[in-house]
Amino acid sequence: MNWVTLIAGVVLILAPFVTGYSGTPMTLWTSLFMGAVIALLGCMKLYKWAAVAGVVTIVAPWILGFSGIGTALGMCLAVGIVVTAVAGYKGVFAKKNDQFTTAQQRSA
Repeated sequence: MNWVTLIAGVVLILAPFVTGYSGTPMTLWTSLFMGAVIALLGCMKLYKWAAVAGVVTIVAPWILGFSGIGTALGMCLAVGIVVTAVAGYKGVFAKKNDQFTTAQQRSA
């Protein structure tokens, strides 16, 4: 599951340049920052925090005032929904034993 959040984060980082909303500073920096946070949390397998970052990404266009920019809004919604769904599922429904086993394997 960490590869999904990593890809979603990279997509959000690249989105301003590919879709053309890099000229608006708020949308650019929101995409860069949230994309980096999502990718990092996914790589670290901190799925509950990645799900929180996904929710923040979903609501960011309205909080930061760029909901009128359609491509930025669409990218934030798409990536936020995917990350929230995937990371939320993994973070909430993961078996406790799997998490402890993974932690024990890392320390070995």
